Amino acid sequence: MEIERCRREIAAIEALIRAGHPDLQGLCLALSDWCAELRLIEQEMALKEKTPATAEAGRAEGPEGDVTF
Repeated sequence: MEIERCRREIAAIEALIRAGHPDLQGLCLALSDWCAELRLIEQEMALKEKTPATAEAGRAEGPEGDVTF
């Protein structure tokens, strides 16, 4: 799953930082990227959990939260 991959990558980068890898700047950038990716995936999953009832009913919410058909 994508979340597990993000967490593995983050853990590997953190281990390299702790081990004193010389490319600290590059590792920090990679860590930032993977953390951002993880947040995006988690947000996407949260949205999917909130909207399945609406999608299953064949309805979609409009921009104001109104149900449209």
